[in-house]
Amino acid sequence: MMKYALLANPGHNRVYFEESKKLAAAELELALGVLSVPCGGIAPQNLCGVYYLTFEAEAPLSEEDIAVLSRLSFVYAIFGMTKVEGEPALLPVQMADYAYIGSDIGTILKYTGKTNELFTRMMLNAALLSAGIRDFRGKRLLDPVAGKGTTLFEGLVYGMDVYGMEVGDRAVADGCRYLQKYLQTGKYKHSMKQERVSGANKSFSAERRHFEMARGREEAKRGEYRVFEMVAGNSVYAAHLYKKNFFDVIVGDLPYGVQHGNVTNEGQSKLTRSPDALLKACLPAWREVLRKDGVVALAWNVNVLPRREAEQILEDAEFTVLRGGVYDRFLHRVDQAILRDVILARK
Repeated sequence: MMKYALLANPGHNRVYFEESKKLAAAELELALGVLSVPCGGIAPQNLCGVYYLTFEAEAPLSEEDIAVLSRLSFVYAIFGMTKVEGEPALLPVQMADYAYIGSDIGTILKYTGKTNELFTRMMLNAALLSAGIRDFRGKRLLDPVAGKGTTLFEGLVYGMDVYGMEVGDRAVADGCRYLQKYLQTGKYKHSMKQERVSGANKSFSAERRHFEMARGREEAKRGEYRVFEMVAGNSVYAAHLYKKNFFDVIVGDLPYGVQHGNVTNEGQSKLTRSPDALLKACLPAWREVLRKDGVVALAWNVNVLPRREAEQILEDAEFTVLRGGVYDRFLHRVDQAILRDVILARK
């Protein structure tokens, strides 16, 4: 039996330290479920005044297992636990170098209503691990409420092909402008094309910005490109823009009714306070572009939409809501106005 200790990322605790412990334990439980050896016994442990999350494994973890743990949003360092003269001792474990692109890409761009990058990373892990995916590279992600692209940038760090949709061109233009500058500064091989797309009989119109990038000349020669795409358009039309069963996961941070708003049709002049109208309008299209057994992960403020109502909306759209155990432990308070939860559902 091996015991491991995970040191939490200091940035994870800036806003809601106690709440983050609960989220970290839930994320870790999902990760242990896909490792190559049976694991369990998740427990907090204080060593010399420092908080760790510990667990036991029936055998030493493989490199692939360590890679899964290295990607967890809260993990800053991994240690094997032993004893020296009867006292606990920590043995550093080499973490996986999984980042396709600089992990700072999601932290530099600041704007009102932006979702915390580490929370975004936790949602990505929850969705991918719930879909049974251990290796994230090359998997396809859709954020249908993308804002300026925080979820997409975090997916890009994992080496995913990432796609986002956002009503209104301004946020999309800002996100893509930022990415282009980042790629230029980092000397990534990349190209970008922009095009206007429209539906039959001009039923809708959208502006697509499509990037392809490689980390160097050799990757480019081999055709090893990653995709970053943002569409300025309504995600109710996602099935008109993307093939059926195209995405592995869908991850989105829905309107909170405080800083955020959503628009469910282009002619709407006011931002709605509740995400229920957006879900009812868009879930059929989201489901169509999600692959069989793919998972959708959505965060929202339960003060404006109770969880049972959110579950019912997903079930009405023919998703299977993941319930019980770890899936009931994502509820946490962000501030006085926002009690945030994460719901996961499978196609």
